[in-house]
Amino acid sequence: MQLQLQAMTKQQFNEFLHSQIHEYAQQKVANKLWHPDQAQQRAAEDFQMLLPQGLDTYHNYFYVLCSKSQPIYGYVWLAEVVDGDQPDEPYLFINDYAILPKYQNQGYGQQGLQLVFEQAKKLGYQHLGLHVFGKNQIAQHLYQKMGFIPTDIVMKKSLND
Repeated sequence: MQLQLQAMTKQQFNEFLHSQIHEYAQQKVANKLWHPDQAQQRAAEDFQMLLPQGLDTYHNYFYVLCSKSQPIYGYVWLAEVVDGDQPDEPYLFINDYAILPKYQNQGYGQQGLQLVFEQAKKLGYQHLGLHVFGKNQIAQHLYQKMGFIPTDIVMKKSLND
C-alpha cells in the first residue's frame, strides 16, 4: 500500500487534537512526570500554549497519512524550531508522529517517515528533530533505524524508591 501525506482538514485536526491531549497526558503520567488528577488539564493547557491558533498556528504543519483506499493510517504534526546553538538555521521538529494501532508493525511507520522527510525538504528545511519518551522503545528503534541519532538524553531518578 502506497501512503500519501495530505494536509489535515479542520475536522481531522479537532479529532487529532483531542486524541493527542489524552495520549500526552497518559505519557506524562506513565513517565511519572504528572499526577493523574491533573494530567488532562495540564495537557490541554500545554496544547493551547503550543497552538494558540489551532490548525492555523504559524509554522506548524499538520498532515494525515492516508492512501486511496484508507482515509487515515496516522497523523503527523511538524513545527519550526529555532535552536539557540544555531539560531540562523531553524529546523523542523516532529511534535507528533503516530501510526494508528491497527496499522503498526506493518512498515507504515517507515513509509510515513520517508514522506515526512520529503515534505520537510519541500518546505525548505535541512534538519528534522523529534522527542521520544524514554519508555517508548518501539518508537526509539524506528527513529534510529530511519537515521535519527540522540543529541541530548535527559535522565531522572526518583529518590523515593
